[in-house]
Amino acid sequence: MRQIYTAITRVDSSGDPKNTWHPEQKLTLAEALQAYTYGSAYGCFREHELGSIEEGKLADLVVLDRNLFDIPESEVLNTKVELTINDGKVVYKSEETSLSSIL
Repeated sequence: MRQIYTAITRVDSSGDPKNTWHPEQKLTLAEALQAYTYGSAYGCFREHELGSIEEGKLADLVVLDRNLFDIPESEVLNTKVELTINDGKVVYKSEETSLSSIL
């Protein structure tokens, strides 16, 4: 979440808004998420099997505790992973997460 926050705000790891690095290079949230998902799959020549949620692709994804598109940029850093699915199998579930609330 730190890197997504940095990509959309250009604030360095100190978290101090005075410490921005090339603010004109900010990405939108959609651009940052695409870079971390489809862009990463494309970069390793696996975009045909990874990087987006589509029929026939591997089910590797995370479920977050909030919708990143509905919150202020500052809350991105507080976002927690509720569930991680790798190759269609749950490999992590937070103690607070009920699968029935997600599914």
